Amino acid sequence: MATHRNRAQAFVVGSTLFALACQDDFPLGSWGQTTPSSTPTTSSTASGTTTPPPPPPPQPSPTCGETGTPVPLTTSGTQVGTTNVYTNWTWPAPIDSLEWDLVIETDPPNDGYYWLHQFSFVNSGTSGFPGLQAHGGYTDPANPGPVDFTKMAVFWISGPPTDAELGDFTGKNGRKAQVTQYGVAWMTIHGKFDWSACHVYHLKLGPDGTTDAGDIWYGAWITDKTTGVQAFLGRMLIPASWGQLQTLSVMETTRIDNAATDVPVVTCSDPEPASAIFGMPTANDGSVVPAAPQSRFAMPPRCATSRYATLPEGVRQELGVRAMP
Repeated sequence: MATHRNRAQAFVVGSTLFALACQDDFPLGSWGQTTPSSTPTTSSTASGTTTPPPPPPPQPSPTCGETGTPVPLTTSGTQVGTTNVYTNWTWPAPIDSLEWDLVIETDPPNDGYYWLHQFSFVNSGTSGFPGLQAHGGYTDPANPGPVDFTKMAVFWISGPPTDAELGDFTGKNGRKAQVTQYGVAWMTIHGKFDWSACHVYHLKLGPDGTTDAGDIWYGAWITDKTTGVQAFLGRMLIPASWGQLQTLSVMETTRIDNAATDVPVVTCSDPEPASAIFGMPTANDGSVVPAAPQSRFAMPPRCATSRYATLPEGVRQELGVRAMP
């Protein structure tokens, strides 16, 4: 099978295995089918010809510790645990790629967390998500051994895709595998990635070549904008019939229950605090911007320890917020 590649850039990514959260409200299927708008793609000139509209200005990167006014903590539910935070982004029409910044403001010493951006394909309803993790459980069938709870980057797509290839993380530091979670088959790519708190990471999901049959390789990249280090996580082969990305994407913070210690959460103060800022995303290499974000809590809520704040550069999501003394 011939492949036509278009790797314009390489970023830095690591990954995680079996990293899905243990909370509800995880959207699957045709969860993002929003009616496309009739946003014009050209503009008239004095001569009567048309030219593409100018691209939007670059989005500013979020800053660690940036001041913002959060909403009140979520209400308390009947179950002990953290309450996931979601931020919805609505796009004017189906898109081909996504890019966004992520600043993880805390580095939990033991607890596991996952910061992800979920997307879905227009025609198939299949979904996926790239992101970063703290203390996710990493295993590699090709190199058997004990589970390594470590920092990683993750790339999952349901369906699953027909093939996958690793990028810059290979050997014991990267892996690909097909897994089943929540009764759904996923293709996964994982690579160990030693991210640092307060660094600005730029993540991208987008096409990385096509086959002679027209099927599309979708790749995941990440770059540390603080150091300039870049790498390519890997790519998955998507049938052409799946179409473009839907007009809804969702950023999420979720706790990986019992990730590092395998000790059940007994009280609302057990989860370690986690805070991250998701920068304002763009699509199609920065040429498309979404509508204003809409954030929400998972339902039903668990402990009253989650909150969010809308910032000029994006949205802060916090879980495991400790009560003030």
